[in-house]
Amino acid sequence: MLAARRINTSSASTGATALKITHLGTGAAERIPALFCQDELCTHAREAGGKDIRTQAQALVDDTVLLDFGGDSYLHSMRYGLNLARIPVLLVTHWHSDHFYGEDLAYRLPDYANNIEDALDVYGTRTVEEFFDRALHLEEAEETPRLRFHTVSGGDSFSVLDGRFTVHVFEATHGHRNGDCVFYGMDDGDKALLYAHDTGPFTETSWQQIADAGVRYDYVSLDCTGGYTHSGMSIHMSLPRNAEVRDRLLEMGLADDRTIFVANHFSHNCGSTHEQLVEHAAPMGFRVAFDGMSTEF
Repeated sequence: MLAARRINTSSASTGATALKITHLGTGAAERIPALFCQDELCTHAREAGGKDIRTQAQALVDDTVLLDFGGDSYLHSMRYGLNLARIPVLLVTHWHSDHFYGEDLAYRLPDYANNIEDALDVYGTRTVEEFFDRALHLEEAEETPRLRFHTVSGGDSFSVLDGRFTVHVFEATHGHRNGDCVFYGMDDGDKALLYAHDTGPFTETSWQQIADAGVRYDYVSLDCTGGYTHSGMSIHMSLPRNAEVRDRLLEMGLADDRTIFVANHFSHNCGSTHEQLVEHAAPMGFRVAFDGMSTEF
């Protein structure tokens, strides 16, 4: 069994109402190092290890709400000592396998998993639901009380965990760009976070949905697949585009000088080590996420 890795925790608040987000993985689909890649960054990452190793993006909020369920979910559960059976809510951003690997989620079915009493509430778009249904169909289980799927669309808001959190759904610039991909905001009435993965620059429709939700964010994690070198991406972002999102949130009064801005979800094609990313991001007011980074705010 893999030994549990210590989660690196920083704190911006010590109050009783602080939220915690843990970035279990911070890489794009191919990870860093990419499975078969022999470029300079991947070669360096294999040798150096540490923060230059990036698994597929996934996050956990207050140990109760899981953001995405990609192919590295099992690895994350072992690495960080997580009991996935005890997590009651899963928010899925989209259907790409690094964010939703339904075949592994189906291992919550009887015989694969014993002594489970509570259901897992899964939220995602209609396209995600198709992949969810496919995973159950492959197991000849068209439905199960252990998994409850809830279909969401951009502009929706709903409560989870008996009202503990309100979740806001925003349309992402990603995938087929027809509402199949979303990103999420969450608030508990005091603290709030925005987790914008995967997405390119926000559309005006998305900005209107964000405005309508009317939440001021304390923590904002933004897609930075292109690092600081690729600024012309359409379905992902980079540091320059992240700065544009930050500036607009500030202009709208939905963030302030206390908001923590984080660049997250990096591809090996950005060509940058963690240290190089920090050198460029820090002067712009951004933290750079790494696998295992946990922040209370």
